Amino acid sequence: GRMSDGWQGANLQQENARLREENERLKNKKGTNVKQLHQFLRLVNIGNAVLLIFAGLWNLILSAFRPIVFIFGFYVIIFSCCIGCFEFRCPLAICQSFFMKNMGFLFSWKGRLVFYFFVASLVIGQGLVGLIVGIATIVNCLFNVAVMCKYPEYFRLLQEESTKMTNEAIGYEIKNKLGEAAAGYAMKEVESRVHNMMGMDEVADMVEEGNNDYTSNDFSGPVYGTAHSQNDGLLS
Repeated sequence: GRMSDGWQGANLQQENARLREENERLKNKKGTNVKQLHQFLRLVNIGNAVLLIFAGLWNLILSAFRPIVFIFGFYVIIFSCCIGCFEFRCPLAICQSFFMKNMGFLFSWKGRLVFYFFVASLVIGQGLVGLIVGIATIVNCLFNVAVMCKYPEYFRLLQEESTKMTNEAIGYEIKNKLGEAAAGYAMKEVESRVHNMMGMDEVADMVEEGNNDYTSNDFSGPVYGTAHSQNDGLLS
């Protein structure tokens, strides 16, 4: 009985170990699939930004310097470049800091979604090319939302990435502020020492001027002359 119980316990331990390994393998496979999906959607978004830039340039070329069409095309190009640069995920912290200070809403999927719709609304009324690119942008937004709803792991990955980028931007800003504070403190110390040295120099100059005044005093004045004549009379 004891041997059978021990044998069953060993089998259960082996089975549990096998199940844990299988779960880890499935989890890693799922994580790999989610990362690949994320990379694919990023490429799609970058392609969408390129199409928007093309539509903006097309409007500029065909605008014939009509103010409204020209301005709309110009803003579409600027906003699309911002979308492309953000989706490219520049690894430099200074880039994250720039987006955080100027376009912080891009760090949220909701903010990006609204911004995509906004740029699409700018381009969709600018001729046939603008209409096609604008509809494609809206379809891309809906596709991203569908993927987030279908794959919660992808949604969590977006949140983790957004948190990481935000922390990098905040860390860069804190580092810059500390550097500026240290530089300012060092400059104040230098200025204080320079002022102290200038004060000592001024005191030394005043002492030197006082000595010069004493040694260059004119003792041939009328008082000194009268006293000198009286002493000569007494001596005589």
